[in-house]
Amino acid sequence: MWVKLIFARISRGFVVCGVVALSLALGSCTTMQNPFMKSSSPPPAELPPDAGPPPADPGPPSQRFADVPLPQGVKEDPDKTFVYEDQNIQVGRMVYSTRATVNELAQFYINEAPTGGWRLVNNVQAAGQELFYVKPGKKLTIIVRDLGPAKGRQLWLTVTPDGAQ
Repeated sequence: MWVKLIFARISRGFVVCGVVALSLALGSCTTMQNPFMKSSSPPPAELPPDAGPPPADPGPPSQRFADVPLPQGVKEDPDKTFVYEDQNIQVGRMVYSTRATVNELAQFYINEAPTGGWRLVNNVQAAGQELFYVKPGKKLTIIVRDLGPAKGRQLWLTVTPDGAQ
């Protein structure tokens, strides 16, 4: 007999919980809108048309160091770029993306770096291109990596002090 009493109380508890859950579910449904019914609210206000021409192209990225040439058409990656310069030291790693080929970028630096006083020390062609330059008090490392047809190329320019001087 007491088993029936316990069973009846448990059953009543489940029924109460079910009723509470159902009322919560149905109560929240009243705030939901049927996506297939027409809305009675007015449409959102239209934004005014642009008042002028689109913003101008920002142009090429700034050349961080005057003696390090920068090819046209490169886009700086600010998350990977670091530059520090004061009256005694210049150090930096500038990272750019570009559509130019590995060979075009390497040839650009072979032609243009000497105009900034850089002397080519060596050139490594493996998984891209690496060029190493020096000038009194500084080193320049140029690394070009091919990221594939969809991503283009990545250009890394690293300027450090030359401790050998």
